[in-house]
Order: sequence, then C-alpha cells, then structure tokens
Amino acid sequence: MASAPQGHLSQTKPVLNRDRFHALRLTTLCTLIAMVASLLLTTVGVLLTGQRDWLAAITLALLIPLLLAPAFCYPVFNRLTALARENRQLRQQAREDHLTGLFNRPHLFSMLERELSLSQRHDYAVSILLVEIVDFTDLLDRHGRRLSDQLLRLFSERIRDKIRESDLFGRIDGAQFLLVLPHTDYQDAQHMAEGLRALSATIELRQNDQSVDFSIRIGAACTENSGRQLNALLNEADYALYQNRNDHRAQETA
Repeated sequence: MASAPQGHLSQTKPVLNRDRFHALRLTTLCTLIAMVASLLLTTVGVLLTGQRDWLAAITLALLIPLLLAPAFCYPVFNRLTALARENRQLRQQAREDHLTGLFNRPHLFSMLERELSLSQRHDYAVSILLVEIVDFTDLLDRHGRRLSDQLLRLFSERIRDKIRESDLFGRIDGAQFLLVLPHTDYQDAQHMAEGLRALSATIELRQNDQSVDFSIRIGAACTENSGRQLNALLNEADYALYQNRNDHRAQETA
C-alpha cells in the first residue's frame, strides 16, 4: 500500500465536514472557558484595585477571548482532528483486509500468538480452523474478479455473523481464512468445522441468473495435540488441509 508523500498530506487526506464540525465544537468550548477565566481574573482585579470603570473592564475581558480564541483555536483543532482521523484510518488499514474487512494476516498472527501465550498462562485449549474455498482460481477464471470478490465478501460476512465475539477471524491469503477458537478443544473445533461447511452450503451466489456453486475444505488443529507454538499449530492445520485436498482430488478421480 503506497503511503502519502510527506508535505502533501492535506491534499491526499482533505479535511472533511465532520472534522470541521468537531473542531467547531472544541473551539466553542475553548472560547467559553477562556471567557470565563478572563471574566474571573478581571473581576478579581477590579475588586482588588477598586477600579470604578468595572463595566468597561468586564466588557474587554469578554471581548478579547471571544475575538482571539476562535481565530487561534479553530485552525489548530481543525487540523488536529483531521490528523487524528487519518491516524485511525491508518491503524485500521494496518490490521484489516481491504476487501473483506476481516483481520489481515500479520495482525491475526499477532493476536494468535497473544492468545497462545494467555492459554499457556491460564491453561486452556485453543483451536484453529484453516478454511479454504475449493478451486478458487478456477472460479476466478470462469466468472471473473467481480463475482470472486463478491464471494469472498459474502463468505466473510456469513462466517463472521456465526462466530463468537471471542473468536478471531481473518483472511490470510487469496481464498484462505483462519479462524481462532479460544477455550475450544479439538472435538468442538471439528463440530465448528461441520457447522461452517453447512453454512457455506446455504450461501447463494448467482451470475446471469445461474447459480454459482462452490465448496470449502477445512484443516483443524488444537493446542491439545500440537502444543502452544504458533508454527507447530499452523503446520498441523495446514497438514490437515493438505489431506483434505488429496481426499477431494481422489474423489474427483474416482
């Protein structure tokens, strides 16, 4: 992902209306605080010095911050608000897959490592499911990029709606996904895999009034069998997925 050239951030990331509105609210608040503070200081000064022309002093105490604070605060808050929004977007892009909105590979692996560390500390099982859409390249060649992207987004949404809030789901390759299941043993992970297969069978995808069929295969692994090392867990799931590929090819040959 190309980054914006330095010095031209305002051109590539313009200030939006919601940034201006937020800056206006902050400026109003800052102006009111300045006016109150100025009024209090002026009142104390008038009382201590015995100034007779107190009305003029108080008027100036209100007018000065009313004129100066917006002129100084609004441009500053406007730019700071835009920068804060841009930083949030960059952080989001750093952890999310651009197409599906799921976690991307680096962020998901980082969270999986953290989950494995917690599971070792608190002694609970963690399972993973490596999910792959079968023959996605052929589907892409036959039906094109638009339908293939639609399938990835629809598949991601349906799975994301099914899983628990504590589960971690991300896209780690073109048509390959990883589901992390904390507090889940191998048997429960297999039940979850069957549920995902059944769910994928309900997804309807059409092109030119014709149904587009697809299937998935899943490789499961659990810390009960492979330990709590990230690579060992992923290798076990990948091996199970490899076995499923071979079984699928054998069925096609038969």
